[in-house]
Amino acid sequence: MPDESYDYDEDEPAPKKRDNLFIWTVFILLLIGLAFACWLGSFYIFGHPEQARNYRILQKVKKIDPPKRFEITKAPQGDYMSAKRLFEKYSKYSTLQLQRENEELLRTYVTNYRETKKLVPYATGDFTIADAELLTGKNFMTSGMVAIGVSNDYPQVLIEHLYPMKDSEITKARALLTIGNPIILKRTYDHGAIIHIERVADGRMQFTVVPLTYGGYALNGGVGTFSTEPPRDLHVEGGLPITTATRVEAAMKKFTDYRRIHPAAEPESPEPRAPQIVRLDNPDGTKIPATGSLPEIPVATPIPLAGKGTTNPRKVPIEVATLPGVSKPVAVATPVPNLPVGVFKPFIASKPDSNLPSAQGNTWRTYKPGGLPAGRAVSAEEAAAMEGGIPPTPIYLRGNFVVTARAGNFAVLRPRAAATGVADTTVRVMVEYPNGSTPPEEGASMDRDEISGYEIRDVRKGATGETTIRVRELVEQ
Repeated sequence: MPDESYDYDEDEPAPKKRDNLFIWTVFILLLIGLAFACWLGSFYIFGHPEQARNYRILQKVKKIDPPKRFEITKAPQGDYMSAKRLFEKYSKYSTLQLQRENEELLRTYVTNYRETKKLVPYATGDFTIADAELLTGKNFMTSGMVAIGVSNDYPQVLIEHLYPMKDSEITKARALLTIGNPIILKRTYDHGAIIHIERVADGRMQFTVVPLTYGGYALNGGVGTFSTEPPRDLHVEGGLPITTATRVEAAMKKFTDYRRIHPAAEPESPEPRAPQIVRLDNPDGTKIPATGSLPEIPVATPIPLAGKGTTNPRKVPIEVATLPGVSKPVAVATPVPNLPVGVFKPFIASKPDSNLPSAQGNTWRTYKPGGLPAGRAVSAEEAAAMEGGIPPTPIYLRGNFVVTARAGNFAVLRPRAAATGVADTTVRVMVEYPNGSTPPEEGASMDRDEISGYEIRDVRKGATGETTIRVRELVEQ
């Protein structure tokens, strides 16, 4: 064999193998990129739970809770806005601004308002039902009803009020949520949070409202109740608003026809003008559950008197209200007209507090002179400027007044200038007195200072330019 075949020198080092450093570098960079993408993705998912896909992911990993019920005193702090204020604020928004606002409103709702420091917008005012329909499995909330309401004070504003409830409550709700029945949203106990805003084709603004207290409702001045409860699951894919533009247009035509037959009338007295759908408070002493239905509200039971025939089998309904500072609920019976004398004897399920005046009328807590809760005292002129937006803290009306009329538990006052003694005819103060109090005589003068003012409940300006300030007497006489 040739010697050339043995030229390999054993003293020379063996050739080195490639360590693939470039491939490892690329692989590590890819892992870093993947980790960074997952980090950003998790921030996006947790930061935008209002999006359907993100909401479902958070549900699967149990990082988001269903909507919960808020107690009246623990509801999120908010801005209580009248229909006029709502329209004036949001009608100026561009399409992009409304989109961003809706995203934030829905985001704060699905997270139970834990991750927001902004004031929650609440709708207040009087609305009349134009139409109502059932919620289905394709809607944002899958069980219950939605009612379309038209503002009585500012018809350019519509609400779609959501009433989530069990299927067993729907029949009772359908009997009450009918065209023409009013819905009253008060800042004192109604927490109708706005979760979506829509601009309707005819220039109106439509607001989706959800009651954060999920309470029971009754027809004040009528018969019937139903209860709502927080939805166990949200079908976010259904989107908002629930009521489509076509449905709204049909509802407005239906409501217009209804108004031709039943024209709206201005109330001439402080008494309720018609049956109203009102919220029923939970009886005191019963723990309010975070989910599910509230305990059943007791109602009066008709009891036939001995020896008398039961020619009228109707029941006498009651309205149960929880009063501030009172340890027991007060049950008020609503009389049923045209019953034969001696046929029925109303039975009140809840016994009123013995320290309270008669429950057959206006009942609320009163205070000794100088003992009013801390608040701010304003003049009639300052109060008139609060139309449509009374702050949540107590506001008291001070000044010198003259009584111009009285009827029942009500009196009408006019503010009077201290220097001239001339009454201001552009401002009317309507005072509501509790049972056991006697309204002052017509022509009497009233002086109220910072520690004895009337509690302001509502401020409205009429078509004639006159401002009506509704107040309550809280000071014991």
